Amino acid sequence: MSTYLIPVDFSKTADHAAKYAARLSWAMNDAKLILLNAYYVSEYESILPTPDLIVTTDEHIADEITRRKDALEKLKGKLLEINPNADIEISLTRETILRSIIDRVNVEPVDLIIIGSNGKKAKEESDIGSNAIKVSKASPVPVLVVPPKADYQSIRKAILACDFKKVQEVIPMQALKNILSKHAIELLVLNINSGNQVDADEEHFLYDMLKDFSPTYHYAEHPDTIKGIVKFAKAEEAQLIIALPKKYSFFENLLHQSVSQKLTIKSHIPVLLLKD
Repeated sequence: MSTYLIPVDFSKTADHAAKYAARLSWAMNDAKLILLNAYYVSEYESILPTPDLIVTTDEHIADEITRRKDALEKLKGKLLEINPNADIEISLTRETILRSIIDRVNVEPVDLIIIGSNGKKAKEESDIGSNAIKVSKASPVPVLVVPPKADYQSIRKAILACDFKKVQEVIPMQALKNILSKHAIELLVLNINSGNQVDADEEHFLYDMLKDFSPTYHYAEHPDTIKGIVKFAKAEEAQLIIALPKKYSFFENLLHQSVSQKLTIKSHIPVLLLKD
């Protein structure tokens, strides 16, 4: 069984990612979905009034917990309409969303965290969506970021983007194997060449490292790395971009919000963030 953890905050962004996860679980036949909502009230909130002069009392907290549980059940019902056979668990925690995600991953095997990307409305939509990259940085398991306009498609072709440099340090092979072994995916390895010479030894090492996946190798030149990747993925009609947010990688600055948001905003397909 594959287990997908879906943090939700009842925004359109999070609902879209949850529905994507339900369709993915339908394709997998045997998957568990965990809808996770975090309701954290700091000590100061229980003492000091809000800007609306409302104090967060125990009664208010109890009412909010009930409201959130009802909302989780409602969302669960929507997902069961997509996949009636899905095993769906709802979970409401009283910690911050990041702590809640890490705690859950530490006590239960989770294969994938699925988070919606806000796109251009990062400050207007989901707090989870605007912090997707922070979650991926802290998460010990892969994170799938679903752009707001990404509809579910069977994953048949994936783009693995790297700069062919220090590949031994860059590619998390075990995480990559875990993903590719469960799906019949055509892997395309892409190098966007910004004018730098590709080291022959590194190139040969990469070929040997990935030989079990029988990938095809592609080279392209584009002054904007993100646009180059997105353009290539669109031309190839890929259903997934695999990014490697690690030091020395093609995405060594991916965890900087400005760059990461570019990728998830401009990408028309989901982006999988892999780490060891």
